[in-house]
Amino acid sequence: MLALLTLPVTLLRIGLYALWGLAEVLRGRKRILAESTVLINASRDAVWRFVSADRIVFDGPPTMEMIAERVPGSKDLRLTRILINGQEWGCVIARELTRDESEGTILSQSVPHQLVWPRELANDCLAGLRVEARPHGTALTIFNELTVQSFRERITYPVGVRGRAARIKRQCEKEAGTANGLIGLANHGLVMSFVALLSFWYLLGWQDALLVAGIVLLHEAGHALAMRMVGIEVRGIYLVPFIGGAAVPKTAYRSQGHLGFVALMGPGFSLIPTLGLAAMFWATGDPHLLYAVSMFALLNAINLLPIYPLDGGLILNALFGSVSRRLALVAGWIGVLTGLGIALYLQSFLIGIPFLLFAMQHYLCAWSAPQLKRMSVAGAVVLVLAFATTFAFHVLAFGWAAATTAAISDEVELSNVSLVIPTR
Repeated sequence: MLALLTLPVTLLRIGLYALWGLAEVLRGRKRILAESTVLINASRDAVWRFVSADRIVFDGPPTMEMIAERVPGSKDLRLTRILINGQEWGCVIARELTRDESEGTILSQSVPHQLVWPRELANDCLAGLRVEARPHGTALTIFNELTVQSFRERITYPVGVRGRAARIKRQCEKEAGTANGLIGLANHGLVMSFVALLSFWYLLGWQDALLVAGIVLLHEAGHALAMRMVGIEVRGIYLVPFIGGAAVPKTAYRSQGHLGFVALMGPGFSLIPTLGLAAMFWATGDPHLLYAVSMFALLNAINLLPIYPLDGGLILNALFGSVSRRLALVAGWIGVLTGLGIALYLQSFLIGIPFLLFAMQHYLCAWSAPQLKRMSVAGAVVLVLAFATTFAFHVLAFGWAAATTAAISDEVELSNVSLVIPTR
């Protein structure tokens, strides 16, 4: 929740990093220093034990692990594996230069090695940290000094160092029992969902807000059900202010097929309440039920448009990702830019800001996305047919609801006209 509130600051900070990076490029400087210091409400010994351990776990979301071990056949090289939601994200090889507990310092130098992946991590990087006792806690300073290989690294490394320091602070304070209770409450999913409901109320009025909240929750329940079906643990279902909702996984996807299936099951599961409400309208004639049908169908049909990161875009990404990683990246960019174009055309900040964030995420992090097992041709065909069928049902349901609503309105108007026509 607090992360959403600090989004403007995050956007501004990334913009400043980009401007500073551009200035450094014009000066011809390829060596950069990214540094961040945080004050942790925990003892120096507790912070040192955490940062110097061979296995460091951040509760998340997302859950992150950093596991260090000796490189086979080497005395001074250490391999650090980085796992996110249980899936390996990358490996780094480094030579530890110093480790002094009394001084609270660790310094290491990255080393080119065949085990390093992805290749963006195989750069000339000097990494270190310093732990210092302070009157009101423990100061932790983290830094990376490196020769950049791309302009993107001028942004990702400062952002990454700052984010890592903040993660260590949160985890150490959580384990020490000194975390700020108000911050923990503000970050609770139920609080975010309540604020989201208020945002829907502000935009739509309370009746439509409740309807939209119900549609989103059922839609996300479809995603969560699909996750459970393919063996992915679910952290929770949450409403997101001004945007919609999210079913958050606790473990990572293993295949493009799983990704496509989970993306499809949100709109697919929503067919059940959509068609159920249509049947109830046929039985009762209640116009409120007809309106609910149109809203269910409209929102789910929009979500199936092939625009990343809508469900349709994720399905397209899973299909293209099974052919070529580069093709999936290009499709993602087309989807994000399409979303930004729609926001500009409609002059909508509420549409533009999320797509701007997705664009930055795509630029900064797409290279680090894990490789997933590709779909078979048969699996891809089944996914495409299921997608087309689901989309067609939602479009037909919306068209039927709109036509029926128009017919009812015409009947009402004719009835009103007949009441004012004089009779002989």
